[in-house]
Amino acid sequence: MRATAFILAAGFGTRLRPLTDHTPKPLLPVRGRPLLDHVLDHARAYGHERVVVNAHWLAPQVVAWGASRPGVTVVVEPSILGTGGGLRNARALLADRFVVLNGDILCDVDLGALMAARAPAVMALRRREGRHTAISAVEGDGGLRVTGIAGVVGPADGAWHFTGVHAIDNVELDRVPAGEACIIRTAYRELVAEGKVAGIAHPGAWTDIGTHAEYEAVAG
Repeated sequence: MRATAFILAAGFGTRLRPLTDHTPKPLLPVRGRPLLDHVLDHARAYGHERVVVNAHWLAPQVVAWGASRPGVTVVVEPSILGTGGGLRNARALLADRFVVLNGDILCDVDLGALMAARAPAVMALRRREGRHTAISAVEGDGGLRVTGIAGVVGPADGAWHFTGVHAIDNVELDRVPAGEACIIRTAYRELVAEGKVAGIAHPGAWTDIGTHAEYEAVAG
């Protein structure tokens, strides 16, 4: 049985140095447990028992973490492949449709709604604030449809931003070139232009752990 969830955990965690000099950011402790445990709990709460996690920076530590979590497969990337390349690299392990989560984001996004949406891809969106890239979306009978991503495709003045959590059909990874690639600038650029990306509004909890202050706020 192939995995229905993928957790991105291969990055260098540059902004959190020196904390990440010897520990991958997704394994930093949050309330006494590795951050990845909280992300995995989120996936498990929606029935995702088989989960793929990618790793690069200090990969042996992520491999050791995954070895003690049933149903978790860690894919080691010898070189960084990005958010798109990492998915394409692991696609043989992934189901026909799967959710993607970030190993450094804590949230309570409704993963069930993402999986159920009738679109080849669906993004969990929040009302835009601060530094986040603008996402444009329009209301329709079936909910939101993404029409633009600032700097990538379509209108750039949207009121939403991408949470980093999404669901996508495996076949759409054909749109991602081999090697290092961004999922937004490859598959999503084409899918948005074709009107094939839905959006789910997420009004709930969401914390992107990208800075020391953000980490300290949740570390406990």
